[in-house]
Amino acid sequence: MNKKVVFIEPAGAPSNVFAKFMTIPLLGPVYLGTIAKQAGYPVIILNENILKRHVTEEELLEADVLCVSCITATFNRGREIARQYRTIRKNNNLKSKTLIGGIHASMLPLETRDDFDQVICGEAETEFLDILNGKNNDSVIKGRKIEDLDSIPIPDFSIVKNSSRIHVWPVMTSRGCPHDCNFCSVTQMFGKGFRTQSTERVLDEIFNYERDWIFFVDDNFSAIPSRTHKLLDQMLKYRFKRNWTAQVRVDAAHDPKLVTKMYNAGCRIVFIGFESINPGSLKVMRKNQEINDITNAINIFHKSGIQVHGMFMLGNDPDSRQIFKATSKFSKKQHLDFVQYSILTPLPGTEVFHNFVKSGRLLHKNWSLYDGLHVVFKPKQMSPVELQKGMIYCFSSFYSYLHAAKNFMRALFLSLLHSFKHFYPHLDSQSFYPVLMKIIGKSIIRNWLKTNKPYLDYLQKLSDVAAYDLKGINIKNTKTGK
Repeated sequence: MNKKVVFIEPAGAPSNVFAKFMTIPLLGPVYLGTIAKQAGYPVIILNENILKRHVTEEELLEADVLCVSCITATFNRGREIARQYRTIRKNNNLKSKTLIGGIHASMLPLETRDDFDQVICGEAETEFLDILNGKNNDSVIKGRKIEDLDSIPIPDFSIVKNSSRIHVWPVMTSRGCPHDCNFCSVTQMFGKGFRTQSTERVLDEIFNYERDWIFFVDDNFSAIPSRTHKLLDQMLKYRFKRNWTAQVRVDAAHDPKLVTKMYNAGCRIVFIGFESINPGSLKVMRKNQEINDITNAINIFHKSGIQVHGMFMLGNDPDSRQIFKATSKFSKKQHLDFVQYSILTPLPGTEVFHNFVKSGRLLHKNWSLYDGLHVVFKPKQMSPVELQKGMIYCFSSFYSYLHAAKNFMRALFLSLLHSFKHFYPHLDSQSFYPVLMKIIGKSIIRNWLKTNKPYLDYLQKLSDVAAYDLKGINIKNTKTGK
């Protein structure tokens, strides 16, 4: 009888209250679980974010093989689970076998292996069955890059416990990235070569999901415009009727026909890494884009009826204290539908991480706080607490009742124009989603402040200068502090 294989995707730390809002499972465990199931192994995936709880001792006891998949921010929890599992199995006179994979383990395998029997680096699909059947017992295993992505089976989400709670289905149609941003570890994980699935394979997968949204989690959905055109043409031909979203770069808007075709094929939101409105920071990050590219992309997507989720990164060396108000003003002036303000985070495997370690700029290696929402390094032009409060200011300014009210009036005005003059033909009920998000976002920010007050106090103690009060966003003056 084959051993029971249990995959676990650990929950993030309680300090990241944002992670609880929308749950999109990692694809790695589902790919590997599907491969194991097809080979005859009993398989279950326990995703703590989907379960909305920690795994139980009973669930860990059943695992003959425990497979943990982590990003950097969930590694501490993953290590805790592995230790708990080993103890439970030992107390019941049962053997244990622990595996870890994912981006964090792939970047720091030597630091990870002390807590796991085997560490799988990179792409694990070609190696996984040999690991399960004992043919490969190496402590650190380097996966091989898969050239034929069509060979990867369509993920079987039925093996995910409580899969009915999944409302956004992740679909990856490519691996690798031709760009070389200094803060990103994608090229270290998947390489600079851009590998793709066939159009037929992508269609088979997206038609496999019968409800809710599709999220194309490719790092750049439109990296090869001709390929994207072909896929969209086929989606239109076969009348794909589901809403979907994707991650793109600003250069997707260089082809307005492509953007229009994306809308016609069901795209309703795009996630775009604008990263910064500071030209100096864009240059340091090697984004190869200008501010005009950012504003043009927003306009092109909006005119086509696609909402824009803009992502910004604060705290690069060229950023001064003025970046916060400038970024906040830009986000509202450009009528971004949703925004995500992140703090520059030196993730393992990135050039930023290497440089900060070398120069002694890391504050600590508490991986749970490497989530883009906590300052974990020494900024160049401000103190750590100033950077932290700057991020809070940006979020609080955008996700506010006042901004929600203005957003509502604008959406209502555009709806009236549509009704009477046939302008903005793409407006529908989704046009009001950003209003709701700004209201909900305010509550999430309040909870984040409450949960993270000890860390804010820690950063304040590190600061050699007076607290920088950004337009009233002073932690001591909020309802969550004293």
